[in-house]
Amino acid sequence: MALARKAAVAALAGCAASLSVHSGQAPDPAPASTARMTTQWSETRLGPPMSVSDACSVPWNFSTQSEWKEPDPITFPHAGLGARRVMTAINGMSYQLYLPPKWNNNSLHPYPVHIDLHSHGERKWTLKNSQGFARMLARNQSTSFDNRSCWCLDSTQSYSMAYDETSSAPYYLGTTSDTGCPMADCTFADTFPGLVIMPQCWTGSATPGWTSDCLLKAKDIAASVIATFNGDADKVVVSGTSEGGVGALAFATTYKSLVSAVVVTDAPTATVAGDLDGVPVYVTGDSSHSGITGIDALVVALQARASGVTKYTRFVSAPAAADPGYLSTDGHSSDIAYRCPNTWSWAYQYKNAGGRSAWGLGEYPHVVMG
Repeated sequence: MALARKAAVAALAGCAASLSVHSGQAPDPAPASTARMTTQWSETRLGPPMSVSDACSVPWNFSTQSEWKEPDPITFPHAGLGARRVMTAINGMSYQLYLPPKWNNNSLHPYPVHIDLHSHGERKWTLKNSQGFARMLARNQSTSFDNRSCWCLDSTQSYSMAYDETSSAPYYLGTTSDTGCPMADCTFADTFPGLVIMPQCWTGSATPGWTSDCLLKAKDIAASVIATFNGDADKVVVSGTSEGGVGALAFATTYKSLVSAVVVTDAPTATVAGDLDGVPVYVTGDSSHSGITGIDALVVALQARASGVTKYTRFVSAPAAADPGYLSTDGHSSDIAYRCPNTWSWAYQYKNAGGRSAWGLGEYPHVVMG
């Protein structure tokens, strides 16, 4: 798999080759042959998508090779349609960018924007891309330890079961219901409707967390992407797992006028440390997580705000980390929550009116009648 990732495959339409991020740090120029452009393994799929029935039933070649030992994906100066790519850094910060496969620059129909912040374990691109939201944004969801092009959770487990919500503390009941979250979604990257920005705050052995400087750089990257790629500044969802969830809440607190909703998964150390009134927040966790009391406490604190919707999905259980190097860590509700259609329908119902002004983008170049 490592050798396959090092091999460049040529195959992207010329229109995608023309997409580039414009910032103070100009991206590399387009290749001399602008009709074709290099792609990477996560963008390449031979034939139709793998079926869900096959992904959840066929034998697969398991390896104990951790993605931590795999080389990071190459950096691109240009975005790709339906692709998750590491882009040329802005203000010294590396980031991945996903564009919907039918992206266009029609300002009448801007795209929802997602700023997804990484956890400490996800500080290396290969590990981040082996789990959660990022892995689902690849047309080819295979990894060094799983050769299936479609990632199916253990279908013998009831990972879609969650405790019923209630309007009073502790905000979940003893009864459970099926959320309907699928064990596999083989066309997620072909159908996801939003722009996804994944900034990388720290790497290696560093442990700074999402500092104010990191959040500022992430905000500046998002502003550049929104302006360049027809992002909907009124619909900016910030998400993150574990330390990334802590960062997502910090981002929403620091830049409250820029955010329409927040999604926090598996973040027992996250707290309400500032003014989050009015901001919709969705929290997920699972009852077997060693930090579930901290996750429960976060929900109680969010519910105590003067205003703002809080949603809590407390799964009965969650899959172990997909990467074999991290199997002994807590379960990942993020690996089930981000593939749930309900997660996105919940987030998309909220709109941050005045977002364009807050992001410094000015008025739309058109007038909406009626």
